Amino acid sequence: MPSGYRWVILAVCVFCFGQVHLHRLGFAPLIPTFVADLGVTYAAAGVIQTAYFWTYTAMQIPIGVLTDRWGSTRVMTLFLSILALGALLFAGSQSYAQSLSARAVIGLGAAAVWVPGMRLITEWFPSRERGRVTGLFSAGGGIGATLALILIPRLAEKWGWRLTYAATAIPLVLAVALIFAVVRGREAPAFRIATPRGALRSVLATPAIWPYNATVLFSYGGYFSMLTFLPAFFAQGLGLPRPQAGVLTSLITAGTTVSWPLAGLVSDRLGRRKVVYLTSQAASVLACVLFALLTPGVGVEKVAAVAVITGLVVGGMITPYVMVIDLFPRELAGTALGVANAACFAGAMVLPVILGRIVDVTGSFAPAFLVAAAVQAVALAIGSRVEEKRAAAL
Repeated sequence: MPSGYRWVILAVCVFCFGQVHLHRLGFAPLIPTFVADLGVTYAAAGVIQTAYFWTYTAMQIPIGVLTDRWGSTRVMTLFLSILALGALLFAGSQSYAQSLSARAVIGLGAAAVWVPGMRLITEWFPSRERGRVTGLFSAGGGIGATLALILIPRLAEKWGWRLTYAATAIPLVLAVALIFAVVRGREAPAFRIATPRGALRSVLATPAIWPYNATVLFSYGGYFSMLTFLPAFFAQGLGLPRPQAGVLTSLITAGTTVSWPLAGLVSDRLGRRKVVYLTSQAASVLACVLFALLTPGVGVEKVAAVAVITGLVVGGMITPYVMVIDLFPRELAGTALGVANAACFAGAMVLPVILGRIVDVTGSFAPAFLVAAAVQAVALAIGSRVEEKRAAAL
């Protein structure tokens, strides 16, 4: 098999990961619609958003173990099919409870792309390329999120939100077909680890994993909380049209399609990943503060500038995952990534509800973004304590 085929494998992983982020943020531009039509509070809308993360987070460790034992193809195929079902259920939901349940099914289905995809990257790419390739893989998420923030509010105005969301099942069917056509039969055999419990015990018994778990919990929790409420902030707080609010938010996710691969490439070239992460994390603190300072009448150009800069500086968020892979042998890669990803989305599961509650109580988005800045600052402090395995030692 020619080594160049690894880029075809990567392209399929990028496409699949785009679906994950499309559904992760697909509800965010619909929040004003749900608040108005269903009469729910912003805190309740935050709960609907975080229902995705309930199942996504709960499944990360099992997905990591299953990936190491079953292989990436089986795991990705099964769960992407569940994601398509969840999209259809959400489109047909008629109440708050049904919307909540459907989002949980969506999170369950989305749970098994990142870890299996990273395992494929570990199999097909040498460690010297791992930062760049992880960034390219992550860029698929930026593309999916950008499409969600731009297309869903625009199509929802023309077709209604139900038909729009039902249509998102179509690329999921294509993703499953691509996995069968491109990946199946071309991945390394599943690792025969002694027992799932033994693999998990080995990872959790490694002291170096815990600072990583803590820093990504606060980093991604703050990031996804901010993205959850930015469309509503732009529409309700700054008085911008909803489609324009989605486009402005998408400038952040579009920026990550550049900054994530760039951060990975820089970390490969430097042979050091920690400094890239800490630089990005410090910039994330500042970005949250800048959004808190925006007020009505500030001008679309300034809002757009802050959004663009934010997307271009947060790319280092992906480097902790590369460092986690570097810490563990290949047969534990899936399990280790599952543990780290579970911690990551534990923050995303809780913090949007807290920020929504702050908006309800204060009537303003600014305090919520300041809390997000504080959360990012905690991630920065913990990140300074992570143990890095230098590229020269790999």
